[in-house]
Amino acid sequence: MAALIFVSIFVALGLGVVLVAMRGGPRGVRDTLARGRVQRLHFAEWAVTAAIVLFGLVVPALVLLGDQAAAGPGGTKLSAELKEGREAFAERCAQCHTLEDAGAVGRVGPDLDILAPTEGLTINAIEEGRARGMGQMPAQLLDGEEAEAVAKYIAEVAGR
Repeated sequence: MAALIFVSIFVALGLGVVLVAMRGGPRGVRDTLARGRVQRLHFAEWAVTAAIVLFGLVVPALVLLGDQAAAGPGGTKLSAELKEGREAFAERCAQCHTLEDAGAVGRVGPDLDILAPTEGLTINAIEEGRARGMGQMPAQLLDGEEAEAVAKYIAEVAGR
């Protein structure tokens, strides 16, 4: 809410500057006030005012009030199990693998966004390990429910 008030102050200030500029600057506004008649806003001034309000207040309000907290870094909404999988991936896998949703940029293991492995392939790799390419993935790095949660997480978000 504080951010919206902060943005609103600067939008109002910017709107005032733009409208003064459209009236001929400070001298134009002074001349208008000296005549004692206040001129109505022209169509262009209304259009600019509407655009400033739309892009300065409405769009930021939608972003600030949106449900961003429920989404992961890649924008995918995750269930509780998938969140556990993301946390386990971050602890044990992110150092070697690349996965955009987890913010992982490892270079030793394969890029999971490109590979997009199925749940079964991931569980197999976790159980048996891998010794191809530039590194070696140890077997039994994760086990049980933790391995399944990571496999489901990777299958859900890889390549998206």
